[in-house]
Amino acid sequence: MNAAGIDRRGRSAGPARPGGPGRHGPGRARPAVDASMSLLTEVMNHPLDPGYAAAARRRGSDAPRRLTATAAAVTVLVAALCGWAATRAVAELRRPQPEGVTARQNLENEIQVRTDAVARQQRVIEQLRAQLATAREAGLTGAGAAALARQLHDLEAATAQLPATGPGLEITLTDAPAVAVPGGDPRRTDAPDAGRVLDRDLQVVVNGLWAAGADAIAVNEQRLGTTTAIRSAGQAILVGYRPLTPPYVVHAIGDPVRLQAGLARDQAGPYLQSLRDNDGIQVREQSLTAVALPAAADRDLQYAMGPGAGVSPAPPSSSPGASR
Repeated sequence: MNAAGIDRRGRSAGPARPGGPGRHGPGRARPAVDASMSLLTEVMNHPLDPGYAAAARRRGSDAPRRLTATAAAVTVLVAALCGWAATRAVAELRRPQPEGVTARQNLENEIQVRTDAVARQQRVIEQLRAQLATAREAGLTGAGAAALARQLHDLEAATAQLPATGPGLEITLTDAPAVAVPGGDPRRTDAPDAGRVLDRDLQVVVNGLWAAGADAIAVNEQRLGTTTAIRSAGQAILVGYRPLTPPYVVHAIGDPVRLQAGLARDQAGPYLQSLRDNDGIQVREQSLTAVALPAAADRDLQYAMGPGAGVSPAPPSSSPGASR
């Protein structure tokens, strides 16, 4: 009979063939399609053992953490190396060349040697000056020489050729803290003037003290005479061709109260107050019961002689700028 068979799912299985219900022969049932495909599906979808899959998942979750820690360590190492290299480069750029350091050291040593030599010569001059004064007083002991001796003493005191002592006033001027550099070179020409004590500041103070009635004045132990000038060379202040270093201390012999009152009345008082308020320069005044000032440096005096004066002209001086 050609009746069509029906499978498990109700679908037509085709005409029945002789010899049994199917091609597998009598008494044998056809295996289910889902049962035969489940193993293949499992193999295709899950090729690894569950234990291997779990281990793979654990490694995948730990890898980003290990990678992050390694990257952080490498970043820190690279940053440290870059910082060290930058610091070393800046230090090399700022370090003076050996030739420049040697030349500067030699110059500083030469300056110190010359300064010590000048100080020794100044002490010798003071000793010779004292011997000369003693010999002069001994020579002017006659009856008619007493008045001449007094006149000579007064002239030497007026021209700062004698040491002076007495009560007085001390005025100290210090650069503003913003520009006051310990060990700095005051002769630099690129240094700003704001906050720095200048030669004209000392000139105003000294002139105010003279106007207030000071008998003798010295700046940083340099006595001011009738021909002593206060000037500048670059940023260095010179008093009688001697360079000064800050702070600048002005000593004046006289009545301290009278000197302070005279400064307040003179333009020097408001000028000093302006230095404090506007430039930040530190100004300190102090009354002293005893001030000792040295004599001023000797000056080479030159004389001009007219023709027919009856006196032989003096030989020309070897000092520069001398006139006859």
